[in-house]
Amino acid sequence: MTLFEQLGGEAAVSAVTAQFYANIQADATVANFFNGINMADQTSKTASFLCAALGGPKAWGGRNLKEVHANMGVTNAQFTTVIGHLRSALTSAGVAANLVEQTVAVAETVRGDVVTA
Repeated sequence: MTLFEQLGGEAAVSAVTAQFYANIQADATVANFFNGINMADQTSKTASFLCAALGGPKAWGGRNLKEVHANMGVTNAQFTTVIGHLRSALTSAGVAANLVEQTVAVAETVRGDVVTA
């Protein structure tokens, strides 16, 4: 079974992604990155990316993460904060600890593409 399947598929990943962005928007240290962004669209794009990255059936067809984040000035500390919000969203959804850590490990693989400062 893929991690995507173990997490409960597209509906579960989408629900976690929605909570993830709620967590981010409540955190003044990282919320500013999403000022002026259509959050419903952002949530949908991120859920699609995560589904693909976690072994879902659809390949990611969106923009390259390195290009998207090139001029955002995201620091390592801010990325770590965002990872914490992902971990919290997964945990609050009742995801087993081992699956939380596996999902976080997948998210960590893009640190080098997102951190630009």
